[in-house]
Amino acid sequence: MFTIRIKGERSPKDIQMVRLKIVFYRTGYSRITKAICISGLYKDWNQKKQCFAGNTTEINSKNHLLRKIILKYLKVAERWEFQGKEWTPLELSHYYDEHRKYKDRFTTVSSMLDHIIDYFMNRKRVKNGITLSSANTAKGYKILKRSLESFTRLKYRKEFSKFLFRDINEKFITEYGVYVQQQGAKKGNNGGVYAKLKYLRATFTYARKKGIYGVDISAFDPIRDKFKSRFFIPKAITSESMRLIENTDRSFLSRCEQFHLDLFLFSYYAGGISNIDICFLTRLCVKKDELVFERIKCNKQVRVILIVIDKAKDLIEKYRKEAYMNYVFPIFKRYNQSEKHKYELVCRLTMKVNKTLYKICSNEHIREKVTWSTARSCFISMLIDKGYHPLQIAEQVGNNPQTIYKYYYVNTNKEQMRIHLNELF
Repeated sequence: MFTIRIKGERSPKDIQMVRLKIVFYRTGYSRITKAICISGLYKDWNQKKQCFAGNTTEINSKNHLLRKIILKYLKVAERWEFQGKEWTPLELSHYYDEHRKYKDRFTTVSSMLDHIIDYFMNRKRVKNGITLSSANTAKGYKILKRSLESFTRLKYRKEFSKFLFRDINEKFITEYGVYVQQQGAKKGNNGGVYAKLKYLRATFTYARKKGIYGVDISAFDPIRDKFKSRFFIPKAITSESMRLIENTDRSFLSRCEQFHLDLFLFSYYAGGISNIDICFLTRLCVKKDELVFERIKCNKQVRVILIVIDKAKDLIEKYRKEAYMNYVFPIFKRYNQSEKHKYELVCRLTMKVNKTLYKICSNEHIREKVTWSTARSCFISMLIDKGYHPLQIAEQVGNNPQTIYKYYYVNTNKEQMRIHLNELF
C-alpha cells in the first residue's frame, strides 16, 4: 500500500501564506516529504481536499498543476507496483530530479558492476615504461556478475538486474556463499568463493563511497571468516635440491627446455622475480649492477631494487641478441602483440616451465614439487637462513616482512637445526 498526498502548512516566513509539501508513503517505510514550488493564501487552502478553494483563474491553474504533479508520481509508483519492484518513498521522491547525483543513488548492483568493469577495462597503468590495462581485474568482476545472475535466477526466480543494494542482506550473501561452494564442489574445488566475496565486498565499498542508498557493509559480518587469509604452504625446496637443478645435465633437454630452465634460474638469482615480471622486464630496468622495476601484480606502485649477481648478468647477456625490441628475454616476439595475447603467452610459458622443471626433478630424483614460483620462496628462505635482516630482504623482493614470513619462508635446514638442538640440549 502506498499514498501520495499534498500537505499544506503556514509558511514560517509569512504566516498568511501556505507552504505545500508532497508526502510519499509506503507500508514498511518512513514518510518522505518534498517541497512544491507552488504557494498561495493559507485561508484558501483546503487540507481535506488537498487543493485551493475558489473558482478564480489563478486558483484553477494552481489546482491543475497540483493534480499534474500527483499524477506523474502516481504513474511511476503504479508501474513499479505492477512490475513487483521493491521501491522506497525516497526513491520515488527523487525520480524526476534532473540532478544526476540523486538518480545515481538508486543504482542497481548490476549497473554498479558494469560501471566498475568499464572503469577497469579503460584504466591504463604505466609499468616500467609499458602501458598496461587492468583487464584481469575487470575479468574478476565479470565472473562475479555472471555468478550472481545464475544464483538469483535459480534461488529467487528473479533477474539480477532488478536487485538494489538494499536487497543484498546477510541472508542473501550467506546463501550466495553456499551456492558458490556447491557449484565448486561439482568440479572438486571451492568455486572461488574467497575471490567472489572479496569482489562483492569491494563493490559495496565503492558504492558506499558514491553515496548509493541501501549499502550495508555489515551484511558481510556472518561470513567474515571467508575473508581471512587462508592457510598457505610456502613452495621453497631444500638447498640440495636447488643445487641439483642448477647443475643438471642439459644434454637431455631441448633448446626450448634449456630456455625454460634459464628463466627459472634467473628468477632465483635475481631475487625471486615472478613469472609475469620476468616476461615484461625491459633493458631500461637494468642499471649497472641493479634491476630497478615495478611489479606488475601490485595494486599500488612498488619500487623494487634487486642486486643482480654475476650468474643473473650472464643470463641477461646470453639472450641479449635473441630478445626482441627492448625486452630482456625473447618471450614477446611481435611488435603489435595485444595485451591479451601477452597475458595468454605468459600463462602458456608458465605451464611449459613447470613441465620442464617436473622433467628435471624426475631425472634428478627430486621428490619435492618445484614450480616457477618456487624460486621466490627459495631465494627468501636462503637469505633469512643466512641471517639477512627482513627489511633488507623486503627491499630485494618487493614485499613487506609480514608477507615474507607468511607466504614465502620455509625452514629448509631442518636436519642442521635438529643437530644443533641436540648439541644445545
